Parts: sequence; C-alpha cells; structure tokens
Amino acid sequence: MEKITFLGPVGATFSHDAYDVLAGIYGAPKAIIEGERANCIPASSNGEVLKLILEHGGYGAIAMETLAEGRVAEPLESFIDLLKLFKKTDKCPLQVIGAVKMRLHFCRMARKGVSPDSLRGIIAHGKSLGACKGKVALTRLETKEVKSNGEAARLVAESDEYAAWAALGPKFAAERYGLQILDEAFEDGEAVTTFFLLGPKEHKVSVGRENRALIVFAAPHKPGGLVRSLIPFEEEGLNLIQIHSVHVGNHTYNFAIEVEVKEDQLGSFEKAMKSFGDHVEEFITFGPFGVVER
Repeated sequence: MEKITFLGPVGATFSHDAYDVLAGIYGAPKAIIEGERANCIPASSNGEVLKLILEHGGYGAIAMETLAEGRVAEPLESFIDLLKLFKKTDKCPLQVIGAVKMRLHFCRMARKGVSPDSLRGIIAHGKSLGACKGKVALTRLETKEVKSNGEAARLVAESDEYAAWAALGPKFAAERYGLQILDEAFEDGEAVTTFFLLGPKEHKVSVGRENRALIVFAAPHKPGGLVRSLIPFEEEGLNLIQIHSVHVGNHTYNFAIEVEVKEDQLGSFEKAMKSFGDHVEEFITFGPFGVVER
C-alpha cells in the first residue's frame, strides 16, 4: 500500500484535508487513517514532508505559499536540499504532480466552558497567526507558534499549560480533540494556501490552463551568474513569480524559482529550459504542473 505523508497530526490539519482534495483531482491513492490498513505518515513540520517521502515512498501534500504572507520558506528550502542528493532531474525520484489553491477558514477553538473573555493566549502555526494577525492583535493576548495547527489544537485539549488558550485551525481539528468553536472564520480576509501534490515519477503529471514549474538550481559563483540563468525566462515571456536562496557555504547560494506557465506557453518553457541549462551548474525541475482552485 502506498504511504501518504502530510503535516500532522492525522485528521487535524489543513494539509491532511488538502491531500484528500489533491488525491481526488489528480488520481492519487486515498489516505486511510484507521485500522490495519492505515497508510498515513504524519510529518512534524512542512520541512520534513520531502524527507519522509524519500524515506517511505508514496505520495504527499505540502503547503508552499499563503495569500496573506506569501511563500513558506521551510518547504522551499527542503526542495533546494534535494540538490545535495540528486544533481539532475532524472536522478530525483520525486515529482510534483499538481497543485491546488484552497480557501481556508481558521476557526478559533478552545476547551468547552472556556469563554473568549477568559482566554490567556492564542496558539497556532505561524502562518495561521499571520492570516489572522489583525483579529489576534485586537484580543491583546499572548501568542505562541507551533509546527502545525493540529498540534495547537492537541495542546489546548490536553496540556494544562494551554487549558485557557485558544487554538487556530481547521474545524475538523476541533471535532477530533473535542474543542468548542468560538469563531468559525477568524481570518482577517480571504485566506488561500497553495498545496503541492508529490508523488513517484510513474504518476502522470497533469497540466491545464494554469500551470507552474518549480526549479531548484546552483548558479555559477561569478558576476552575472544568477542574472544570466534567469534571462531565458524573460526572453520567452514567462513570468517568474518568486525566487528563494539558501546559503550552502563559502559565500555561495543555491536557489529555487517558481515560473508561471500558461497552457499556450508550454513550448516556450521548453525553449527557456534549454538555454537555462547552459547557464547553471546543476538543477532539478518540477513541472510544469497544473494549478487549480477549490
């Protein structure tokens, strides 16, 4: 049975919900959470998802960016770290099969009997606190970041230290841990997170009207090295939507970029990649893959 990896705890995070949505869209195996056939491997952080998929195989979902606060650095850096293991695309056993932009509602939840006026703090994943920062600020309460919203809900439900705190997270986390929902949508405005579906090379990658490519690479450590590697995308009219760098020692950096690729730009992307490959030392390409909205 294929293993399924996402940010845990199981049944209590947006990443688990996102995997189910992605699996339905792109034909990946179902996540089975109970009984002898359970196949879920919960990650303790977004940055651990790739590592666990490499270790156990199978599929997984990973949160990559939020509307409120942009990219999530931890998973991007885990993609960049793949360059340490695999120098070329065909050597990497993973691929991004597709992506979904999901609108999320951050519930504010607390133990039964705890009123909003008696709360002492709010605990959640850092990106969740960011999506709700205006309303959080109005409470004037202490805040604490944890690795996942499911873990926040668990701590509120089970830890004496957080008995009078509220957690932010999905509605089903409240259901799992027996918490009451104080607010069903505590976010400041529209909250959208983009999740990638990861899987083995044998799975067909879907493309559509809207697509993306994620490329991790090492540019030559010399004047203009990074600039020359990016020019091919501009020459082919492709929109570079983000770039992220990680220091790898001796004043050198590896990079991750994401490129928008419309359905009628797939050929242009191939041309850009041929030129790009001549200007970098090593790279791994994920995509282009489809991005849909839910």
